[in-house]
Amino acid sequence: MALFKRNNEITQENNTTKADSTDKDTEVNIADKAVKKVTIIGADCVIQGDIKLDGNIEVYGKIKGNVTSGTFKVSVMNNGSIEGDVIAEHVSINGRLAGVCHARNIEILQKGVLNGVCRAEVFSINTGGVFVGQSEPYVKKTNELSKEKKSHQDINPAGENNEMKVIKK
Repeated sequence: MALFKRNNEITQENNTTKADSTDKDTEVNIADKAVKKVTIIGADCVIQGDIKLDGNIEVYGKIKGNVTSGTFKVSVMNNGSIEGDVIAEHVSINGRLAGVCHARNIEILQKGVLNGVCRAEVFSINTGGVFVGQSEPYVKKTNELSKEKKSHQDINPAGENNEMKVIKK
């Protein structure tokens, strides 16, 4: 790995990054750190269609479609916009979002506008932020396959319930 120093010298050394500071040296083992995945939609970019990703996304441009980021963060930046539904762990809006927003944490920042449905466990609106629509309870999204599998386990081939009944005499 590389050593980075204040005078911008770079040297190679054993999977370790070292940054010199005036107080003390800071050493970080890069092999132990998870790399953050961030997708950036540029200001001059317009995307029509759904986006599914495994990482964070920052939207400076326009998306006309649904965005699914699972357990990650969707950030609608200043002048950015999404027309469609958003599903993520955290949604930060400083641009415009029109649609259903489903996340554990939704925050509308100073220049943000959410027009639609908000489904959040934690919902905050900063001064200057705008929310037009309705707020609904947050329900954690579950895998449809696991629901389907459970329903097949509860019913036997004859269509009867498999529950055991105890009869006391």
